[in-house]
Amino acid sequence: MDFGALVEPLVAFFSDGIGKTIMDVLSVIYQVLFPANAPAATPQELPR
Repeated sequence: MDFGALVEPLVAFFSDGIGKTIMDVLSVIYQVLFPANAPAATPQELPR
């Protein structure tokens, strides 16, 4: 099975035109939801 043959049409679609616009919008949404400078997860003390 040629993985390159499967991925090549996807890369071509997201490289220009409407595919690039869709990819840019999805990238912005991802960056807003999961910022790179977010603090690490820490355990929270539960009240008793």
